[in-house]
Amino acid sequence: MPRWTREQQEAIDKEGSNIIVSAGAGSGKTAVLSERVLRKLKDGVNVNELLILTFTKAAAFEMRERIRKKISKEESLSKQLEYIDSSYITTFDSYALSVVKKYHYLLNISSDVSIIDASVIYLEKNKFMNEIFEELYQSNDPLFQKLISNFCIKDDEEIKKYIISISSKLDLKYNKEEYLKSYLDNFYNDYYINHNISLFTDLIRRKISLINKNLNDISSFVDSDYLNHLYESLNSLLQASNYNEIKASFPVKLPNLPKGSEDDAKAIKEQINSTLKDIDNILTFDSIDEIKESINLTKDYVNIIIKIILELDNKLNDFKDKNNLYEFTDISKMAIKVLRENNEVRDELKYYFKEIMVDEYQDTSDLQEDFISLIENDNVYMVGDIKQSIYRFRNANPYIFKNKYDNYSSNHGGYKIDLNKNFRSRCEVLDNINLVFNLIMDDDIGGANYKEDHQMIFGNTSYIEKGSTNQNNNFEILNYEYSKDLEFTKEEIEIFTIANDIKEKITNKYQVFDKDEGVLRDITYNDFVILMDRTSKFDL
Repeated sequence: MPRWTREQQEAIDKEGSNIIVSAGAGSGKTAVLSERVLRKLKDGVNVNELLILTFTKAAAFEMRERIRKKISKEESLSKQLEYIDSSYITTFDSYALSVVKKYHYLLNISSDVSIIDASVIYLEKNKFMNEIFEELYQSNDPLFQKLISNFCIKDDEEIKKYIISISSKLDLKYNKEEYLKSYLDNFYNDYYINHNISLFTDLIRRKISLINKNLNDISSFVDSDYLNHLYESLNSLLQASNYNEIKASFPVKLPNLPKGSEDDAKAIKEQINSTLKDIDNILTFDSIDEIKESINLTKDYVNIIIKIILELDNKLNDFKDKNNLYEFTDISKMAIKVLRENNEVRDELKYYFKEIMVDEYQDTSDLQEDFISLIENDNVYMVGDIKQSIYRFRNANPYIFKNKYDNYSSNHGGYKIDLNKNFRSRCEVLDNINLVFNLIMDDDIGGANYKEDHQMIFGNTSYIEKGSTNQNNNFEILNYEYSKDLEFTKEEIEIFTIANDIKEKITNKYQVFDKDEGVLRDITYNDFVILMDRTSKFDL
């Protein structure tokens, strides 16, 4: 990267508050992060006074080596090379484990704490679940009998799996036991039930607002008589103010369009019909009273599931404590417990680190955020991209990033910086991506207002200055017809299609710009990448 852009320079230099940097793909995020570290070292901060948290061990190693390389080129920073190997450039899990080991005596556990293998804990959970179920069968617990009789068909294996899954999700809450013990009081009261019904009704109203928009659109393509008939058929629904009134307005029958109506009018009417079907499908209950009754009917099932989960946790915790083996979520909770219950430890960390840097912040979990919030001192520097959040299955909560981004955009709690210039791709690639995502990504779908805040901006002008060609670099969609009568599978046809495209480019000496050499050259097989949505057909 020749020089820093204005936004990159700001991301390197900005001080004085929590900072969130929304860094799109190819925007030089890692380079900016390491340059910020270098700038801080030049300002007198020691590298081991920074806490730099990454998502993987590989990323931590790469960051450490990148910083080492930068330091080695600065003679004035030679002393920092002595600190680099003892610096806190690590994953969150590793750092939390180090805190637990250092302050183990405050938790009344051994310092020789270890992480349990996932396969071992899986077996133990199933073993304990079987024991709990056997005990409940023998006790003839009426709530348990009701659960089994209503939700089990052949055996109880599926419901055991579901309860273990629910328990594992709840492990992400620091106060899991307290949450479960107060669950019935908190979630089965009139206020909460009415609140949820209001949210449900608001969801339906948003769909009705789409119909209002469609009516406005169709007015340009139909005469006033038809428009009046259309409004009359929808009037009850449009005027409905609560669930009962919405339910009473169905079914809705729309008048037929006049003969010879334009295709635009037909398309808009079809959109209205589609929305009406969506609304009708979710109007499962006849009234608000029926919704409340249905919710309250689940209380007994929830009650016994809570009882089972609490007993499962008791057995698991005894096993873990006895063997000094814990899951990473346990370690995170222990680290949080140390900080919450020991002010001197919390202050020691809070005032030791000059800055806390968090990479891939969109993949932060709730427990990690709880931990960071305890040691932050208006000095957290968060880098990430909500559009690249793919680790929800590993407990990532991208809405932590989104909420901070939205708040900091209004200067509430911190400062927001956008790095949207992309230095990796040709302008056609970015234009094509923007074209697609402007249409499909917003706050509701994807958690990012793409059109307003997240469009990628072309930044690598060397593609124009040295890498210009007459080739069409816009994306292509390759279609094929498939019939079961063909001798090849769909996957094989796709393989032939892709292979032919690659061979054609090789044969015709398709030109690619070599950014390292700064020249155009013939494409090679090594320049291609084939991305697939699953691994099952990789070998084929």
